[in-house]
Amino acid sequence: MGDEMVVAALLFLVGALIGRSYSVMIIAMTSSVVMFTAMTIFMSVYGLDLLHVLIMLGYLTAHQAGYLLGAYLTDYPENNRGL
Repeated sequence: MGDEMVVAALLFLVGALIGRSYSVMIIAMTSSVVMFTAMTIFMSVYGLDLLHVLIMLGYLTAHQAGYLLGAYLTDYPENNRGL
């Protein structure tokens, strides 16, 4: 299970870098790529089971949490109504 954590940490880092530079549309596209790639690899190597679906959801969570942290740290103006 150690390899999955390394991949999740790298996805978090990539998400944080995307959050510092790009908009929400980029994270939606990269999340789709992460999901498609992870499910393709897991289904071709291990078959489809609940454990690998949960690992894929963990990858998506790490990727999107990294994006949120990166966007927060750069003061991304999501909704600026004078607040």
